[in-house]
Amino acid sequence: MKPSIHRRQLLKTLAGGAAGLALAPLWPRLAQAQSTDPRRFLFAYFEGGWDQLLALDPRDPSNTNPATHRIEPAYDQFATGARGIQRVGDLTFGPAVPSAFLRHAPRMSIVRGINMDTAAHEVGRRYFITGRVPRGLSAVGSSIAAEVAAELEDTTPIPYLSAGVEAYARDLPSHARPLSVVSLTDLNVALTPFAELDPAVLGALMAFQDAEPSCTARRLDGEGLATQLRESQIRARAYLEGELGRIFDLQRTDSEMDAIRARYGITQTTNPADPRVLGFAAGQALKSGTSQVASVRVAAGLDTHSAWAGTHPGALESGFEVLGAILDDLEATPSPTSDGSSLLDHTTVVAFSEFGRTPLLNALAGRDHFLGNSCLVGGPGLVAGKVFGASANVGMMPVDFDPVTGAGRPDATQAMRSNGAVLPITPAHVLASVLEAAGATGILREPSLAPLLKS
Repeated sequence: MKPSIHRRQLLKTLAGGAAGLALAPLWPRLAQAQSTDPRRFLFAYFEGGWDQLLALDPRDPSNTNPATHRIEPAYDQFATGARGIQRVGDLTFGPAVPSAFLRHAPRMSIVRGINMDTAAHEVGRRYFITGRVPRGLSAVGSSIAAEVAAELEDTTPIPYLSAGVEAYARDLPSHARPLSVVSLTDLNVALTPFAELDPAVLGALMAFQDAEPSCTARRLDGEGLATQLRESQIRARAYLEGELGRIFDLQRTDSEMDAIRARYGITQTTNPADPRVLGFAAGQALKSGTSQVASVRVAAGLDTHSAWAGTHPGALESGFEVLGAILDDLEATPSPTSDGSSLLDHTTVVAFSEFGRTPLLNALAGRDHFLGNSCLVGGPGLVAGKVFGASANVGMMPVDFDPVTGAGRPDATQAMRSNGAVLPITPAHVLASVLEAAGATGILREPSLAPLLKS
């Protein structure tokens, strides 16, 4: 029996122990050009479990009695609560959603009454990322963002950028594997792999890379690991030749970057892992054509179990401000179709969190984990400006969904569930709808929600 080769040993063999070589292509190939395909996909993650009363499923405090309805809006406990319920056409939003986002609301629809079947962060997060129920705490399958990237042509330097969000790509083409970063520092390091190399060394290295692959490299590719390394190296050289680092350089002092920093509220002291900076990275990647798919953590600090009024509304509002800034960026960028449309006209958006929070405040004046959830979707092929599904008027638990009308059915019976007249909404149903609207079907077992799709 031939001895197996350890993955790390293989990388050392092919890379010669040199970090620069490990990030450069072994096969000659031109740097990948930016895509002329206008389609973009944005998955915006609100980390920690968001309060739907403040965002996508508000209640009127004047008509909501905590003792009767088991719902406590408590909008009077914080300053921005003075906004109350905000209406945009048929959509209603809670007081933590700022005007910076609401201007984009007519492009979106809200799905309420989503059954998470979990109150664990890891399970809920991975359920919404993959559309599949985790096994224990372990994700099953690939991120939906990676599945989308696999359906697109491999014509961008970073087909799938994941900024601050878990990402999985199992048994998918190499271009669907994410470039995963947790901060802008990580991203800039990834995009400038040769920055410290002497130009003479760099020239010699590239000449070596452009040579035909050796017999050793071919022999070691029995398990496909050499091919995987080669693909990552090819992409790394594309980063270098495309000068992508400049796109994400927040230290630039030109007027364009000044305006971008102002849009995202970024200052010299903003942490590179701050959601505003991650949002900037996602926006830059999508609008520049560097990526067609991006998942990004737009909000943090939402897992608050005490002092809710002093913590959660502000963190949630900040997340919607980041999301609004990304959408502003895309709206201000002409699409490559030259038909007068913007990139935002061609962008599918999914905004989600792992679960909601309890409608009643706890003994610590906070809210705990809750099984119900909502999400925000929009983009080509999806109906805009509508609310689908519902949560109960008492206790806010998800109610069944009418697959014909899209309405919530609190009057649903077991017989209706048995014959398919109603169904519970899950993350899989929502994501299947998004995939079908984007022209990618058969990835998830659950059917799409027909009312969400344009006829």
